[in-house]
Amino acid sequence: MNHTDILPGASSLLPNHLPETGLRERLMQRVRKSHARESQFHTIRRDAGQWSALQFDARQKPLADTPAAHSALLELAPGATLEQPRGWTMQEVVLLVGNAALGDALLACGDAVCAPHDAAHLLRAGAAGARLYLRLSAPQASPQQTLQFSTLVDDATWQDFCPGVRIKELWNGGERRSVLVRMRAGSHVNSHDHGLEEECMMLAGEAFIGDTLLRGGEYQLAPQGSRHGAVQTDVGALFYVHGSLDPAAYAPAPTART
Repeated sequence: MNHTDILPGASSLLPNHLPETGLRERLMQRVRKSHARESQFHTIRRDAGQWSALQFDARQKPLADTPAAHSALLELAPGATLEQPRGWTMQEVVLLVGNAALGDALLACGDAVCAPHDAAHLLRAGAAGARLYLRLSAPQASPQQTLQFSTLVDDATWQDFCPGVRIKELWNGGERRSVLVRMRAGSHVNSHDHGLEEECMMLAGEAFIGDTLLRGGEYQLAPQGSRHGAVQTDVGALFYVHGSLDPAAYAPAPTART
């Protein structure tokens, strides 16, 4: 096959010979650039990371420890009550499997909760046990009461963020926010900078964040000052995000006037 087999009339625009020996090197250069760009992000795969005993009836897989927060996946045995570490004033929970209670609030699979981290809001697994995502922090504006909603219900309380993408706020601390993000199949979010570190926990579906595919049960921490490539999904995605989430960072670039 020659060039004119693909696009007749274009041969005059192409060199007489395209060196096949250079093709592999050009591809490898792109791979190396992609790897260098993506390696700045801390990504934990669902089949990676180390589980360790947290107490006799609970274990955890740490995801990230930053100056602002501790994030982990937890598994609680049936009826287990999670001991509360000191130093934190707020807890955010997404129940992934089983059932649980946070204080007086009963949690079903898929529920997201933001609550004070105190003796009145102990986390207890139900009769089936529980697997959950937990983020502990100590913001200046800690919640005074529990906010709870189901991530599985797409109703009018979700806000449009960009075409095909909706968000629902779990906590708002001014420059920092925690939201649940729902992306329809085929939707995308533009590439964006991170004024603060950004945490992403994929709950269901999958999406490419830049060149990294994040699947359900996987986590990524983007450091402050980093830049994410476009977020796009072919099958749809549901995930938790904590960061600055400045809408201006995600807005389409203005079209130059001619």
